[in-house]
Amino acid sequence: MSTRLPLALAGLVALTGCNGGEVVERPLLDGLHEPDVLVERASLEPPPSLAPNRFVRGWHPFKFQGKSALVPRPEEVVFELANLKSRKRQLTLRFSHFEPSVAIDRRACVDGVDIGPVPFANPLSVPLPAELPAGRIAVTLGCGDGAKLGGDRPPVVAAAFVRPALPAGEVTFEPGKIVQAPWSAVDFVRRVEGASRILGRFRPPSRGAGESPRYELSAEWEDGTVETLYEWPGQGEELDAALGGRSGLVRLRLTAAGEGGPGRWEDLRLVERERQPPVAEPPPPAPKLVLFYVLDALRADEVGHLGGVEGVTPTIDRLAAEGVTFTDHFTVAPNTMPSTKALFTGRAFRTKGGWKLPPGAGRTLAEAWLAAGYHTAAFSANAFVSEEFGLARGFELAPRAVSWVDDDTGKVASAQRVHRFGLRWLDRLGTEDPGFLYLHTVHPHNPYDPPEPFRGRFTAGIDSQIDGSSRTLADIKHKRIEASPADRERLKGLYRGGLAYNDAELARLLEILEERYAPGEVLIVLTSDHGEELFDHGGVLHGYTLYDEQLHVPLVFWWPGVIEPGVVERPTDSLDLHATLLKLIEPGAEPASEGRSLWPLLSGAGAEADWQDRVRFASASSLENPIFMARSDGMKLIWAPRFGMGQGLGRTRDSEYLFDLASDPGETRNLAGSSVLEAAWLRARMLAWIEREQLHDLEDASPDEVDEETKRRLRALGYLD
Repeated sequence: MSTRLPLALAGLVALTGCNGGEVVERPLLDGLHEPDVLVERASLEPPPSLAPNRFVRGWHPFKFQGKSALVPRPEEVVFELANLKSRKRQLTLRFSHFEPSVAIDRRACVDGVDIGPVPFANPLSVPLPAELPAGRIAVTLGCGDGAKLGGDRPPVVAAAFVRPALPAGEVTFEPGKIVQAPWSAVDFVRRVEGASRILGRFRPPSRGAGESPRYELSAEWEDGTVETLYEWPGQGEELDAALGGRSGLVRLRLTAAGEGGPGRWEDLRLVERERQPPVAEPPPPAPKLVLFYVLDALRADEVGHLGGVEGVTPTIDRLAAEGVTFTDHFTVAPNTMPSTKALFTGRAFRTKGGWKLPPGAGRTLAEAWLAAGYHTAAFSANAFVSEEFGLARGFELAPRAVSWVDDDTGKVASAQRVHRFGLRWLDRLGTEDPGFLYLHTVHPHNPYDPPEPFRGRFTAGIDSQIDGSSRTLADIKHKRIEASPADRERLKGLYRGGLAYNDAELARLLEILEERYAPGEVLIVLTSDHGEELFDHGGVLHGYTLYDEQLHVPLVFWWPGVIEPGVVERPTDSLDLHATLLKLIEPGAEPASEGRSLWPLLSGAGAEADWQDRVRFASASSLENPIFMARSDGMKLIWAPRFGMGQGLGRTRDSEYLFDLASDPGETRNLAGSSVLEAAWLRARMLAWIEREQLHDLEDASPDEVDEETKRRLRALGYLD
C-alpha cells in the first residue's frame, strides 16, 4: 500500500503548527521557474548560450576568413563549466590567429579563488582545482590583473573544451515527471518562507549487472549550507523531507551519478504556509474625470523630486507633494509601442512589441472604462498611439495624431496642442458626464527642440551650438558625429528645456481643471512610457538597452481629498498601473492583468511586506532579436541574444549582464557568471517568463503597412530612417 497520503498529511500537520496563512502545495514544475539542467560536455558553447558549458562575458563576435568567430576582450573574460564530480580537469583554448606582441601571463580565478598566473599562449591551458563544488563553475581569465593582450590583431578562438568530461546524462520532462539518467543534475531555485517540506516519489531504475546509479535530492541555501534531503539507494520510494524551517532562496538539486538507466521523479512539490496579505480596503468610488497623462521619453531622475535639476518640473513636483509618488516605478519596455500596449492591456510583450495590437489581444483599458459608462478620448502627439497601430480601441475619439510642431515658431510644442484638443473634448463633454481622457505629449522626446524661453534656460553658458534634431541624434548614435562634452551637456539642456516647457503647460491645464471641477472629482495619473539614454552607458535615444535610464520612469497619483499625500518606495511597474486603473471600476472582478493593484499602497493601508521579493520583467521587444530582463529588489539580470545592448555609440557585446543594484546602482560592473543564488533564481524566472509568452504572443499579428502620413510623423520622431 502506498504511504503517500500519510506522509503528505504528516507534512501538512507539521506546517499547521506554524504561525502564518494558508498551507499550499506548489509543484516544482510550475511553469514559473525554468529548471536548470546540468551535464558535463567537452566543448563550450558560444554566446548567447545559457547552457552551463559556455563562454559567458568578455567575448566579441568577429568575422574571420568569412566565418563567425570570437575574440576575447583584453581586460577580462569569463567561462562557465558544469562540474558534477570532483577531480582534476583542464580548460583549453585554441586560437586560429595568435600574434602576441610580448609574452604575458594572465591571472586565473576558478569559482572565485585565485589560482595564480597562466601563460597566455596558443593553446591556452587553465588547470582546474581537483576539489570544486558541484554545479556551474565560473573560470575568469584576467581577474583584474590590469594586463592587456598585445598584438595588432586580436586572437581568434578556434576551439574551447574542458577535459575530461563525464558522459552526459539525458534529462526529459513529462507532465509532473522528471526522467533523469546519470551523469546529470537538475536545479530548481525557489524562495521559501518558514517551515516548508518537499513531497513526491522516486521510481528507481532497473539495475543491470555492474550498474550502481545513485540519486540524491539536496538543498543549498544562500549562505552555502548544503543538506541532503533524500538518497537512493538508502531510502524508500516515497519522499517527504523538511527544509529545516529556514527562509530565503534555496536551490533544490536532483543529482544522478554512476552508471545505469534513468530514474523517475514524480509529483515533486513544495508544501509551505503562504503568507496572507492584510485584507485590502476596496478602492474609492471612481471619480468624474480620470486624466491619464503620459510624457514621452521622461526618465525618472530628470524629475525634480526624484533627483532632477531644480526648477525643471515644479508642476509635477507639486502633484507629487499633494498626491502619492512612486519612487521605484518601471516600464516594461524601452520604447513607445510595446510600453503603451502594456499600459493598455496589462500584459508585457516579450517579442513582436513593435507590431500592431490585434483585436484578439485582450480588452484595453479604454474599452473597460467605456463599458463602465465613461466617455473616452485619447489625444497623442506620438503616432504610435493611434488606430493605425491598434491602440485606439475603446476610445470614442482618438485622432491619428496631434501635430506637435507650433505653426508660428516651428518648435516642438506638443503639450500645448495636446492640451487644447483635450480641453475642447471636455467642453463638449460637459462637467456632469464622466470621462476617461488619455493625453500623450512628445516631451521631452526627441527632437530636443523646445520653444523659448525654455530653449535657452538650461543651455546658457555651454560652449556648443549643436542642435537636438532627430537627425543629429541619429548621427551621433551611428558615430557619424562625435559629440564633445559640451555638445552632450547642451543636448541634456535641450532635453530639460522640453520637459520644463511641458511642465509649464501642465500648470495651465491644471489651473483650468481646478476651475471646472470640484475638489475630489479629478484623478490625475502621470507617468511616462519609457526613459532616455542621455549618454548614460555611452548611448543616445532609446529602445536598444534595458538599463534603468530607459526603464525607470515617474508615477504620480493626484486626487486631493481622496488620496492622502505619500511616498511609495516599493518597486512597481506599468502592469501594476493597469491593474490599479482597472480595479477602480471593477473592484470585485478577477484580475485581468499581469500586474497587481496599487490601491493597498495608495490607501496607506500597508501591505508593504507583500510587495517584497517580487520579480519584475522587461523586454526590448521591438528588436528583431529581443533583449530580456528580470530584476529583484537586489539584483538585475539581462539576457541579450542579439549579442549585446545598444546600437552604434555605446554598443556593448556581452550577451548576459548581471548587476548588484545595491552596490552598483549605475549598472557599471557586469557580474555575469556569478554563483550567487539570486542570479540563478532570476535566470529561472526570466526563461520561464519568455517561454510562457510563446503561447499567446500575437501569432495572428503582422507588421501591417501604415499610410504615408503616419510614416512622416514617425520619421520626424526618429523612428524611421
